Amino acid sequence: MKALMEKGVRISLEAEKLSESASIPPEELLSLQKNFITEEDVRLLIEKRSEEKKEAPLDAEQKAKFLPPSDFHPLAKEYEPSIHVHEKTDVTGKSRSGGKVEDFVAYFRDRFQRLSRLLSLYSSKYPETELKDIKKNENQKVRAIVMVTDIRITKNGNILMDVEDLESKFKILFTQRDAETFEKAKFLVRDDIIATYGKVTNAFLIVEEFEWPDMPVTRDKKVCEKDVAAAYISDIHFGSNKFVPQYLDGFVEWLHGKRENPELAGKVKYLVVAGDVVDGIGIYPNQERELTVKDIFKQYEIFDRFVESLPDYIEILVGPGNHDAVRRGEPMPAMGKDLIKSDVHLIGSPCMVAIESSDHLIYHGTSTDSWIASVPKLSYSKPEMVMVECLKRRHLSTIFGGNAIVPERMDYMLIEKEPDILHFGHVHKNGYTKYRGTLVINSGTFQSTTDFQLKQGHIPTPGRVP
Repeated sequence: MKALMEKGVRISLEAEKLSESASIPPEELLSLQKNFITEEDVRLLIEKRSEEKKEAPLDAEQKAKFLPPSDFHPLAKEYEPSIHVHEKTDVTGKSRSGGKVEDFVAYFRDRFQRLSRLLSLYSSKYPETELKDIKKNENQKVRAIVMVTDIRITKNGNILMDVEDLESKFKILFTQRDAETFEKAKFLVRDDIIATYGKVTNAFLIVEEFEWPDMPVTRDKKVCEKDVAAAYISDIHFGSNKFVPQYLDGFVEWLHGKRENPELAGKVKYLVVAGDVVDGIGIYPNQERELTVKDIFKQYEIFDRFVESLPDYIEILVGPGNHDAVRRGEPMPAMGKDLIKSDVHLIGSPCMVAIESSDHLIYHGTSTDSWIASVPKLSYSKPEMVMVECLKRRHLSTIFGGNAIVPERMDYMLIEKEPDILHFGHVHKNGYTKYRGTLVINSGTFQSTTDFQLKQGHIPTPGRVP
């Protein structure tokens, strides 16, 4: 800021920090012709710069930037795409919920019945009973499929739960005498649907063991016949002053074969985007202070320009996130063509899509926050472990009330078909693991640390593309 001082121009500390983070040179600040530069002055400069960059089509220099080397021969260009959206899993165009009591009843009945069918696939050494008949089995051992409605710790340190099925209610008890089951029970949450095994007393079922619906232990491994690849991204946040363009530009350059490992780049046939394409408008208090583009349609125009910069043989699938211009309640319908005008596949969240031979379950991951708040040992530093909990329960948003749910007659958040790949975003932190044959991917972000994340001590991993 020495150049400003030499000209007798003063700048506030907030404005100085913001101008440095946005790489605004002193000459641009001096062009304001002001004696004292405020934070708002710098924000207006950033917004103007973003508008100018966005409104112009890709010029010759920009196109040259992404022009592939002459010796780059992408293998993916030689193959026809293979994409099939499992329409039954996508709420787009099918939402009929009025938010009435009967809608909530139908929603939970559908969840209970479908997860019960999955749990019934497991063999049992005990006879199965419904809760309305459970007291007829006093002093006997039974199997009962139940939904957890309340959890509390007794004065003796045991875990007592209220449970119900479609017709009745009861209580189940986990005692410290069975250490393994007791520790496992600490991961149970409200609205979990489980199969319980144990001895019936007059007051409750003493649980020896329980099961979530879970994934099969073994599955046939699928093999793609084509030598192609998919890339996974999310949380780009176009329009935010925390968006990091150099990371996204680097990714685009890599796809054009201009960076390391061009052979792998040339195999990328699919790009999967799991929501938060833009930063949105009015998502949280005072958000406008962190926006460089305050028009939602113009934010999406920037995304269309990004699509224009990608190799034309890459197929792009785009789902919504909680920052996108769709309803906040889940399941979320696909974004409309009035927002995204480029040639991409628009899907809801969640949605199951068969890409080549692999079934991808694509979900923004909004429920991650409620999972971390409810389950011990889960944290933002390892989002992949949250995703494993979803696979165990065969449900993406078990805890009702943790995040907004629209009570459709069919529970779209339920994982009926086992995915080969589960893809989340939302928490801005990359994470990977494999669980019972499912590859688990959280794809990180292209946004630097926000003020909210700073307060939470959460450190994102921008610019890492799996």
